[in-house]
Amino acid sequence: MKYYLIFFTLIFSSIGYGQLKNYQKAEKAYLSKNYFGANKTIDKCLENPETKNNKDVFLLKSKIAFEISKNSSNSDKYPKAYKDAINFAQKALNGFSNDYEKKEYVAKHQDFFNQIIAKNKKESFDAYYQKRYGKALPLLKDNIFFNNDTQSYLFVGDCYWQMDQKIEGIPYFKIASELIYTAYSDSTMRTMGYFKEPFKKLGEYYFKKQLYDSAYLYVKKGREISPQDPFLSDLTYALTKYNLNKILPSEDYMVAVESGLRDFPSDSFLNHKQNSIYIFMLNGLAKSNEQRAFDSILLKFSDAKIAKKRLKTLALIKNYDIFAGMSKEEFIPALSNYFATYNLRDACYSTFVSSHFPRPNQTNSKIHLVNLTQEKPAIAEIVFLKMIELNPKITSNNSERNNYTKTENKKPQPYYQLLPMIILNDQGLKSSSKDLDFRQKGIDFRLQLINEASDSADFKLARRIYYEYKKLSNLNSKQLEPLWKTILEKDFKVNYFGSRISIKGKNDPNAVEFNWNGVLDSCKPGKMSPQINLLLENRLNYFRRNAGLTEDIVFAKQDNLFAEIGAMMCEANKSLSHVPNDGWRCYIPAGVDALKDAILIKELNPAIAITAAMGQNHPTVGNRRWLLYPKSQFLGIGASKNYTIIKAIDHSRELDTNKYKNQFIAWPPENGVSKMLLFRKWSFSINQNLKEATVKMADNEGNNIELKQEIIENGYGLNTIVWEPIIKLDNYLDKEITILITLENKKTYSYKTKIYDYKI
Repeated sequence: MKYYLIFFTLIFSSIGYGQLKNYQKAEKAYLSKNYFGANKTIDKCLENPETKNNKDVFLLKSKIAFEISKNSSNSDKYPKAYKDAINFAQKALNGFSNDYEKKEYVAKHQDFFNQIIAKNKKESFDAYYQKRYGKALPLLKDNIFFNNDTQSYLFVGDCYWQMDQKIEGIPYFKIASELIYTAYSDSTMRTMGYFKEPFKKLGEYYFKKQLYDSAYLYVKKGREISPQDPFLSDLTYALTKYNLNKILPSEDYMVAVESGLRDFPSDSFLNHKQNSIYIFMLNGLAKSNEQRAFDSILLKFSDAKIAKKRLKTLALIKNYDIFAGMSKEEFIPALSNYFATYNLRDACYSTFVSSHFPRPNQTNSKIHLVNLTQEKPAIAEIVFLKMIELNPKITSNNSERNNYTKTENKKPQPYYQLLPMIILNDQGLKSSSKDLDFRQKGIDFRLQLINEASDSADFKLARRIYYEYKKLSNLNSKQLEPLWKTILEKDFKVNYFGSRISIKGKNDPNAVEFNWNGVLDSCKPGKMSPQINLLLENRLNYFRRNAGLTEDIVFAKQDNLFAEIGAMMCEANKSLSHVPNDGWRCYIPAGVDALKDAILIKELNPAIAITAAMGQNHPTVGNRRWLLYPKSQFLGIGASKNYTIIKAIDHSRELDTNKYKNQFIAWPPENGVSKMLLFRKWSFSINQNLKEATVKMADNEGNNIELKQEIIENGYGLNTIVWEPIIKLDNYLDKEITILITLENKKTYSYKTKIYDYKI
């Protein structure tokens, strides 16, 4: 009796007396399993204004609908029974103003809520595993509502992810990751297979968005839970590389590298970085003459290399780390030789000092000179020069160096020792001017180096040494011409002819093939391979080197991307424009920026496009002038099916403003050009006022060559004179042509060129 009084009081207080009979009737029918009768009666409560928002009515409606949904034969008569069961259960719980009351209410009806949660979880998970993401999504959200289910948060996020609505899924992955990480921190919690998934998704999402700090946070937590997961390991590696790019070279940088090496001990990138940062720090300390700090870092470097001997993957690491696994006795000479080879002279000397105690000074220099006789010329040359510089009063140092040089002069010298042998002989000649052996060996080594540098495709070095050889050898131009022509011809074959590119469908088995892989329908630009990018750099730097520039350019990744977008935009609109309007198809701001500063060429082969830009038949030759601009450093190139875009206007290189006041840039260049690259328009550029400047040409017999000089126009790179000679080309093959430029102030520049017909 007491039970019924309590029950009656509760119902009366929550429903109201007028509708109590309908509620009791519905409940009685529900308890007697007359679910359709109960449903009909409870709907009367839902229709009445007094009770239509009552939580107890909602809950009873939910219980009735849930029971009906259990019998599949009822689906025809009441197809939305299960959906109503969920909806009204949610409405019942939404009626509470605070969580405490809500929890108490759920506890009173725990058996029912357990049933509805279990069924909903099964339905939602089945739909998810069947990849029916649209159906699974609302069911999974119901799981979250009733039970704050961790796995359901994950699955909701993944449903959005799989439906390519990633941004909507991120908040669910975040909550899942927080719940999982909190649970994982409890040592009694069993790790589940799905625990790593939200960390993988969040890491990937933020990494692609270039929000690297956020990506690192989630990847780090994910690896705590699943340290062997390959996907998380790959992301960790990518983030390690990014973090290294943020840190300036320092001991902090080294800490980051060595942290990465603990995870990826065999990785080539990290092993290279470990070497490069040690070398950077050592070189800096040597330049500032901080020998004690140098010794300390050198010891750490040595220990790091020795430690690699214990790694099972040492054989693999040795493929890209020349110092890996070396003993200290092997490491110091190898490092000294490295510093000497790359002309890090202060670091080479400090390494020698560090490894030969006591340190050299006025009293013990003899000890070191004895040690130097065992060193290679590249190291000995550096150390001798430094010791003589530090101890100028010890005249015996000069004679010791000269004796060393004469001993080495009798030996055959490999390519990499030729330059230091040239320096040693030049120094010997300075201190003993009557010793002609030093002079002759300096000439002989230069000739050997010119030939070997050309064979090694180091044409910058070959040219530099050639000009030194020309001054020392006392040979006339006719005697020197075969040597110079050999340098030019090899450079042409390696860097011009060797940089040709084949378009798919046009057979050239010895050329790299280019096939545009962009997609116009989705406005996706094509991408060039790194190999093609390098060939294009070689071609443009070939032109720059021969024109008289010592500054190379790089086709930078970001600039290439912008140029590729620009080329795709031109392809999509079948048009070239420096200022496309926003009505263009595939209008992308990055591409617009590239087109504004670009050379635009209707040519699908990017290598041919570079040559076409150099050979531009326009009175200003503006394209050529930008390609040969000294301050250019980072350019970009992109191509499509019909167009090539060269992002060419760049002023990023710091340059001595006086350098090109006297040093000129010309095409065809001084001293010779291939017939293939003799364009109609000739040009001469210099950082001078060329207003009223004139140009004259003469053949090898002094006869004037007729020409048409173009109006001088500034604004394209350096100031430039452009002219077109009126000549029959074949009459001038292998014959010198003299060009004379006269400025308004009567200053003149005279140079000679020659047209060669190389046989490929």
